[in-house]
Amino acid sequence: MEVLHGNQAGSKYSRRRSDRFSLGENRLLDWATCDADITLQPHSPLALADVLTQEGGYLDLIPQRDENCVATNRQDDENGTQLQNSNHASGRDNKRTPRNRFNLLTAHTESELLRQCKKILVENALVKNKGERQLYLSAGFISWPDVSDPSVKKRAPLLLFPALLVRITDEQRYEIRLAGGTPEVNTTLSQHIEERYALKIPEFDEDTPLVDFFAQVAESLRSATPVTLEFEVALGSAALVDAQPADKKVQLPDIPANFDAALAISITGNNSLNHLTAVLQLIPDFRHAGTAESTAHATPPEQSTNSAARLRRFAAKVAAEGLDHVEFRQLPSLPSIIGKCIGAMNKALETTTIASVLSLEDMSSRELIKLSGIIELIDKAPDTIEQWGHGDLCFASSTVLLRRAQHQAKLIEDELEALQEHFHLDKVPAKSQLLSLMNELGGSMENEPDLVNADYFNARRQFMEFSTKKPANLTPDHRRALSQLAKVLRFRELFINNVEYRAAFGTGYKGLRTVWPQLIQMSDYARELAEVLGSETMAASIINNWQEFRRSFVLDLETLQHAGDGSRRLLSIVGKRWQKQSVSALSTQATLISNRLQEWSSEYGAVEDHAEKTAEMVLSSFSGPAMDHVLVETQVDEAQVRIRQQLSDGEISLDQISETLEWLTQASAAATASELDVDSIVERLQIA
Repeated sequence: MEVLHGNQAGSKYSRRRSDRFSLGENRLLDWATCDADITLQPHSPLALADVLTQEGGYLDLIPQRDENCVATNRQDDENGTQLQNSNHASGRDNKRTPRNRFNLLTAHTESELLRQCKKILVENALVKNKGERQLYLSAGFISWPDVSDPSVKKRAPLLLFPALLVRITDEQRYEIRLAGGTPEVNTTLSQHIEERYALKIPEFDEDTPLVDFFAQVAESLRSATPVTLEFEVALGSAALVDAQPADKKVQLPDIPANFDAALAISITGNNSLNHLTAVLQLIPDFRHAGTAESTAHATPPEQSTNSAARLRRFAAKVAAEGLDHVEFRQLPSLPSIIGKCIGAMNKALETTTIASVLSLEDMSSRELIKLSGIIELIDKAPDTIEQWGHGDLCFASSTVLLRRAQHQAKLIEDELEALQEHFHLDKVPAKSQLLSLMNELGGSMENEPDLVNADYFNARRQFMEFSTKKPANLTPDHRRALSQLAKVLRFRELFINNVEYRAAFGTGYKGLRTVWPQLIQMSDYARELAEVLGSETMAASIINNWQEFRRSFVLDLETLQHAGDGSRRLLSIVGKRWQKQSVSALSTQATLISNRLQEWSSEYGAVEDHAEKTAEMVLSSFSGPAMDHVLVETQVDEAQVRIRQQLSDGEISLDQISETLEWLTQASAAATASELDVDSIVERLQIA
């Protein structure tokens, strides 16, 4: 029988620390090599393209010693490479019959391969829920140098095809079966590359052939020296979780005494971490005498008589703020739109639902958008939510506990049912009396007691009262059954008094009397609410205050929906990466952009001759590193102009400038070393 642990301390916090990463390895940003992986010989994913995209594709796992298959697959890999070239050359006019089976060469001997396959089957058989752990064939990898050791490369898969390992009993071998269709796309990798290197990996389209998709990816990485595309495949198990562990914190330096948060925020802006580092390296040291005055009377680049240069300069400023997709004619109206959107969001933050019921002080814009659209989910809440609703059911770790508790309850019930053959369970004495009775009947199951006295006969009489067979003599089998009864009753007591279960399941947990179907229904709804909102904490707050929340939510619905629309509009203006930041951070950044747009409007006037153009169109002659240089130079110039103006107006001191720039430099280095993005710095600035 499974051992039950009761009265664990600190269950609430231990469960929330474990979260979904406890369910398996998350290899989205570092595939590495695991013991349970099947090591493959080099294969190009292009050679497997037919099998990967067909319904019912098969991959035969071939041990290392099979030279015939090695020769066959080498030819297949060559054909796959030739296929890529020929398809582009001939426009795919040459049609061929797609293959549905491929020999996958491994680096294992026959016995090693059988052991590895069996290991995978055993490990994955323990997984009950989809997404906790799954066997994948990973196709195509992107690699980049590790921050802590540039000589070491991290690599992560682009596409992951769910695979099923099947044993062919008659032939003593294993094969991989693929469902075909659309693979799982590693969006976490795309976000990491975009945030760290400002590179946009093309989105995967199921209608696009793999050959074309990998060609698009290779083209997008062409200008990035440290990031490379590897045409390889791998076979291993993983739990795909699109998030980083919540407890990962970056150690940023302390805020200095003479720190100007507004200046730091204006410099950080919409930069990626690489761009921010480059900008900080180019801003001069204003403590040196004459730095501020050296260019005070220089002709600003915007006043150049070359109109094309003025237009390009203006476009670079607009692009640096992430507005490269907006037509110039739309820019004058953006400050008004931004003001209305910020007003709608601020009004939502003051509603009873957010301010009082949920008490959310640092709600993100994404959470606000999600909250504004859950009315249908609120309406479909179970009727028993007021009786069984409990906030901790929203946490993924509680789902694991619920499954474990139900399994343990079934084990105890099965054991008690088996013991009914020997005992009348309703007549069994309390645990202390039962243990005393066992001691008086003999300490060993195999031997009679050393002394037969009145206590022994009294114990036998009590045993006869709840025994179904009422034996004249107690045999070792009777003592063994009595000992098993004591163990089961002890397990039942631990199960009923389990503090962790009661904290996780609330009033719905009643030990062996728990109504599991109703509790599971409530848990499923709580998890659905958490997944839709994208926040377990917010969902738990809603469940815990259900009546008050539902009443206020209905009254505030229109205000929340306006705020959700406003958040979407602001994110479309300032960039989607701000959806993870708080509403106040989004408002601050949007206000900053609004002010700059008004400044540029006064400086440049209406761009009437190019009204239908965008900054992206104007800067289309630049690409890759050249575009980065243009944007960085523009941002450096903008920062210097703002600093000089503030110095001239007496709004800031040289010490404030120096310490603020020094802190930003140190914070950028710390974030880079911890492999985090610029959002970690932005969050710290919002606190400051």
